[in-house]
Amino acid sequence: MTVHWRGDSAMSGFVKMIARPDAVWAVLTLVLLTPLAVVSEDEESLPRFIENVPNITVTVGRDALLPCTVEQLKGFKVAWVQVDTQTILTIHKQVITRNPRIALLHNDHRTWHLELKNVREKDRGWYMCQVNTDPMRYRQGYVDVVVPPDIIDRESSGDLTIREGEDVTLTCRAKGHPTPSIVWRREDNQEIVLDTDKTARKVEGETLHMKKVSRLQMGSYLCIASNGVPPSISKRTQLRVQFPPVAWVPQQLEGAYVGQELTIECHTEAFPKSINYWTNTNGDMIVADERYEPIVAESSYKVYMKLRIRRVEPQDFGTFRCIAKNSLGETDGAIRVYEIEPPKSHSNGVLGPEENESDSGDGPPPTITHYHNKERKKYENYVHPKGINDLTDQHRHSKTHDAKEPGHLSTAHHGRRPTYGSSLNLDSAAHFALPTTLLGLALAALLAHFAASSLATLHL
Repeated sequence: MTVHWRGDSAMSGFVKMIARPDAVWAVLTLVLLTPLAVVSEDEESLPRFIENVPNITVTVGRDALLPCTVEQLKGFKVAWVQVDTQTILTIHKQVITRNPRIALLHNDHRTWHLELKNVREKDRGWYMCQVNTDPMRYRQGYVDVVVPPDIIDRESSGDLTIREGEDVTLTCRAKGHPTPSIVWRREDNQEIVLDTDKTARKVEGETLHMKKVSRLQMGSYLCIASNGVPPSISKRTQLRVQFPPVAWVPQQLEGAYVGQELTIECHTEAFPKSINYWTNTNGDMIVADERYEPIVAESSYKVYMKLRIRRVEPQDFGTFRCIAKNSLGETDGAIRVYEIEPPKSHSNGVLGPEENESDSGDGPPPTITHYHNKERKKYENYVHPKGINDLTDQHRHSKTHDAKEPGHLSTAHHGRRPTYGSSLNLDSAAHFALPTTLLGLALAALLAHFAASSLATLHL
């Protein structure tokens, strides 16, 4: 329908519209009650727009404002029209539409701003600000209503439970404006295993396909939808992988002695969750009591089992078993406990400093030779730091050296008196001159005793 606005002598303008009958009657009433405009032939005197109506982007649920400023309006009228639906929204100062979210803001006969409150998706489109000149003058702008992403639950995968070794496909669909993009991630930020030799940190697209799924792929997967309009949204899909129990034992042999405290350990994996318990050497289930303390720690599909034996007794030597059962099967792990000797107690007797250093432990009692060797060592450290057998070069290379049979000591001084600072011969005690000092007497006696003992040992 085309509505013409007429003056007394000429057509003043027109506004195009296709509207409901009530809007048409409102327009007609307004036209009849509005003073008629006079069209001037001078272009300079006609109304003109100060600026274009801008294109705006607004998030659904917020308010939008479309400005329209006209100068030299005089007796002409301004109207707002929604172009896509060809609906008149306002004429001059009157709001024609019954939409309560539409308002008109104007002042000083030059600003005519259209306000859209609580914008909805159906408000998206072109809007025209027009003046009823002949020909009609207008400006128009586009309102883009953007919508944050929203996941369509009925078209997306929920929690899934499959058997180990099967393939699985997860689906996620979302709506919004612009059209959202989809990215898949694992909630624990681990790599997504797509195939036996293919992994990815993230996967783009509405579907996530994984082949020959194993228990390692069990967990939560996030479908994240985003389109640049905050906030992004995500949906969690829990993937459960069923498999029969498996068990392994870190230490299959444990040595213990009677009265010792012992802890044995076993690890199991299963889904659905397994029933876990221990059996003793007789095959009976172990319950917690004053001697036995079963300990269980769970993490996802893994179970860590421990059995603490506070005091080992003879009946504990044998095979303990950790048992795991679920609806898909049963398994066990064996741990053999064998007897060992208890640690020996140490003597609390008081020993001398020499005995504490070298005669401690469980070795044989010291012999006379051992005693002489210790005495010799003390003497060497005191008198001859370089060793009692370190002879001087002059004595070592003596041409009058007498060769003896093997096993005998050979010493020759040729009438020379040996000195303690150079060389000593231990052939017999008679060759040693007795010093006149007390220290010399003590040393001489010690050397004589040592020489006699050594010769007796060699002859034997």
